[in-house]
Amino acid sequence: MGARRRASMGLVVLACALGATGCSKAGSFRAKGSTGLTVSGGEAVATQDPAAAKTAFTRQDGPLTAALLDASWIRLEPDPAKAEERHPEYFQGFTVVEVTLQTQNFVQPTKETYLLEDSTGARVTTKPEVYKGETIRGFGPKHLAEFTLVFPHVVSKDVTWIRLTRMGAEGGTVSWEIAR
Repeated sequence: MGARRRASMGLVVLACALGATGCSKAGSFRAKGSTGLTVSGGEAVATQDPAAAKTAFTRQDGPLTAALLDASWIRLEPDPAKAEERHPEYFQGFTVVEVTLQTQNFVQPTKETYLLEDSTGARVTTKPEVYKGETIRGFGPKHLAEFTLVFPHVVSKDVTWIRLTRMGAEGGTVSWEIAR
């Protein structure tokens, strides 16, 4: 094999390796972390960067990526006057989580149960009513599902942490510690 061919093969191997790591979101977010969550009756945490604010409320564990809705980033979305229309359950006092699953095997999130727990001992479960799914091409996970979970749960001033557990195949547990 000539030097030119070996160099070409090396570039192909490098491109494949970079593509395999670039197609997966694994490691993009932490599974646990502290955040300044807005609690019932409290003030929203002040921030100016909408992407950074939402990222602060996003956690990942395996195939599960979850973003906890909070006034600190909702108010920074385009057209803040329509925030209540976009997120009605949040403004009614429910705990709302936007979820993305990236799995190797096909899943139906509407048939899975999700458990939300908090430091006060509250434990509530829910299932998404609908989800948006698609097949991913390339390396890494093959299936993507996006949906919203709405829990009949209020985050009070007494709550110091919240944990979300996916009770389905491949699991996933993420948590938010509430900084005061």
